[in-house]
Amino acid sequence: MKGKLVSIIIPTYNGEKFIEKTLCAVIEQDYEDLEIIVVDDVSTDNTVQTVRNFLEKSGRNFQIVQRTVNGRQSAARNTGLRAANGEYVIFIDHDDFIEKNFVSELYKEIENKKADLVFCGFKYFDPKENNYKTGMLLEKPLGSPEDYLREWSKNKLELWSIWNYIFNKDFLIKNKIRFPEDCYILEDYEFILKAIASSSKMSSVNKVLYTWVHHKYQQHVVNLADREDYKNFVQTRAAARRAMRYIIRYVKDSRVRKYALKELITDRILTQCKLTTRAGDREYYDRIIKTLRHKKIREVMLCSTARFILWKPEWFFKCLMLLYAPSLYYRNYSSRKKK
Repeated sequence: MKGKLVSIIIPTYNGEKFIEKTLCAVIEQDYEDLEIIVVDDVSTDNTVQTVRNFLEKSGRNFQIVQRTVNGRQSAARNTGLRAANGEYVIFIDHDDFIEKNFVSELYKEIENKKADLVFCGFKYFDPKENNYKTGMLLEKPLGSPEDYLREWSKNKLELWSIWNYIFNKDFLIKNKIRFPEDCYILEDYEFILKAIASSSKMSSVNKVLYTWVHHKYQQHVVNLADREDYKNFVQTRAAARRAMRYIIRYVKDSRVRKYALKELITDRILTQCKLTTRAGDREYYDRIIKTLRHKKIREVMLCSTARFILWKPEWFFKCLMLLYAPSLYYRNYSSRKKK
């Protein structure tokens, strides 16, 4: 199948063991007009040479972009986006698999619907267990971007992955949608939510075309005693807050806005206060407390936690302590950590 140029961006770091299988799946796509962009994030193994040897024999249009500073996944994806020549862009991981018609199906849908972004279904593969599990899949496209966000607000739709989407590149550039380079975990969550909130039209393909390979190198357990892990946690929470603020600012649907407000305020703030206190980070804790001075935020927190008072009374009382005795809250939970 021929059409407009589609750039597939593949960030990699020490991917020598994985990337050949992924590149093979990309090369075998039934869509002809592809640009393969591999962004090497200062690998210390033979990733670059492996990629070069493989792609030079493929007959496909490709670029290998070598970063000089390791910036992790987000920075590598942004580098690839800047280098892309295609009208459409796709981001995939260096250790995953795509079906032969992955690009062509997404391309047909985004072209026919004149959409800003389109996604398809995906499945998980666990090599250790040697089994597959279907992830996100819709029976049919929904009406508008807000319809997708509405399903997300009901916990009926996962919107945290980036690799099963195709995007109109000009749409991303016009709306200044980039990956947060200070965030290393769930970095695509902010990107996806901002893209949907900014779009005028999106759609979906009712086919499972992407396989996310889940292995031990992807698992990340946050250890708050580890300063690097704790820093990553703080950055992830900050990215989530930015995404929620963006939705509150730009999305008109009241249900979605309320859900975002709940996510932003109740769950996030209570969790952050708990973990920052246990980690002994008073400076970051005080920054969170400053946000609680806003009258609307205080009202939403009280209303949200009061609804759960019968089966989660601790939420309500923790909320009261945070709002009216933040120093006492900090002393109480930091002293528990010391014990």
